[in-house]
Amino acid sequence: MRTASRTPLPGTPPHRLLAGYRDLAKVPGFWPITALGMASKLPGSMLTLSLLLLVGRNHSYGTAGLAVSCLTVGQGLTAPARGRLVDRHAPRVVLLGCLAGYLTATTLLVLAVLRHEPTAVVLFLAAASGATVPPVAVMMRAVWQPLTDARTRATAMAVDSAMTGVALITGPVLAGWLSASRSATAPFVVIAALTTCVVVLLPAFMPLRTDADRPSGHRAGIPASAPLRRLLAANGLFVAAVISIDVVLPVYATEHGAASYTGLYLAALSVGSVLGSLLLGALPALLSRGSRLSVLLGVFTLGAGTLAAAAWVSPTAVMVVCPLAGLAIGATFGAVRTIGGDLAPPGRVTETMSWLSGLDMAGAAVGAAMSAQIAATEGSRTALVVVSAVAGLAAVTGRRARAGARATARE
Repeated sequence: MRTASRTPLPGTPPHRLLAGYRDLAKVPGFWPITALGMASKLPGSMLTLSLLLLVGRNHSYGTAGLAVSCLTVGQGLTAPARGRLVDRHAPRVVLLGCLAGYLTATTLLVLAVLRHEPTAVVLFLAAASGATVPPVAVMMRAVWQPLTDARTRATAMAVDSAMTGVALITGPVLAGWLSASRSATAPFVVIAALTTCVVVLLPAFMPLRTDADRPSGHRAGIPASAPLRRLLAANGLFVAAVISIDVVLPVYATEHGAASYTGLYLAALSVGSVLGSLLLGALPALLSRGSRLSVLLGVFTLGAGTLAAAAWVSPTAVMVVCPLAGLAIGATFGAVRTIGGDLAPPGRVTETMSWLSGLDMAGAAVGAAMSAQIAATEGSRTALVVVSAVAGLAAVTGRRARAGARATARE
């Protein structure tokens, strides 16, 4: 059943504990939308490891890494264009077109790997697979936008971020189990089935469009809004810092004789991230006064700095700090999406969210390369100090983005 957009209810974010969740649960279609949102995030969280394991078994792991990079580049470069298509045309038509291209490219990719085709063919098909991924996870945020108001939007984005965190934990586990217990191709069957189900069901929950919802402007490119550009920059820096921590902590564990802590470090960060998202969703008014984004980025910077300091103490100290360092990660992702939706030009919410996703991938690529190089040449402790500086720069940029957003709203 197609859900029509409704006029936001007046009011401010609730101050009562869990009031945000109670109000959000009253939104028409809350449970189906939430279930669909979780299903939309699992394929993406499974895909990287699935591709790495598949290509690694039939080619070198160096080739597998390049294939994952091509997949990411293809997805990141085309994300804004796919979001723009969704905003300008019938979502069902765009999604089905992307799905057809994605299933074709992925099937050819799997066959190319199994038949030991040349590396260039595998890399090309990996990029094509990434370039045609249906933007279902991004569109879930656009689904929430017209259904929520000042009381519930931050909670909805917090729930979305928490589900992303859960998917990042469960997706690789599921992909690894399927690959080890079934076959290297089994995860791709599950990914294809989940993606197809979400593509078929999602358009029913997209809001009805009015003339006011039609996209303004006709030229593609970087968003013209200065606050939105600052938000994109802050998001890219933030993701670069987050991914850098993920890259450096395993190096730190190996350097200091605590290799068994590697998985525990990353799991503790993820658990902290999910808990932070849920906390912000429970108390959205906690940061309603002042700049939510700059506060959260400041907390993340403090956590990254504390993590860097703990690295000079012991691997156990790092383990204790990891959940605290992760607390602001999920909440910050939620805040960025909330502000991005508020700053999006009329009729361009999906495109705006796609730009944010594209900057996620760009920031991740730059952060991983930068931190790995610094850790290799200067050591993991120095790399964590640099990561703290990047986080601080993200906080400064985020403060400017939010200040610019308030000025735009007054105009």
